[in-house]
Amino acid sequence: MHAVRRVGSVGEVELAGGGGTDMRVGIAHALSARPKPSIVVVLTDGYTPWPDAAPGSVRVVAGLVGRRAPEPPPWIETIRIPETL
Repeated sequence: MHAVRRVGSVGEVELAGGGGTDMRVGIAHALSARPKPSIVVVLTDGYTPWPDAAPGSVRVVAGLVGRRAPEPPPWIETIRIPETL
């Protein structure tokens, strides 16, 4: 994770890579925002630790890049994104 930001459109999203992501940290940080988000969206190759439990009423959606991306926990809504479009 490089940054947590509120965005209003896809044009505002900046993607950065580099490895070492821990989605437990990123999701926890997003959930600490005020006002509390109703949804948290993450983009990842899936090689990351995930929180052990769903964060209450907040939806978590993961865009998993690549066919071989590991499955996240079942409470995460998953969208598979091919490496090449």
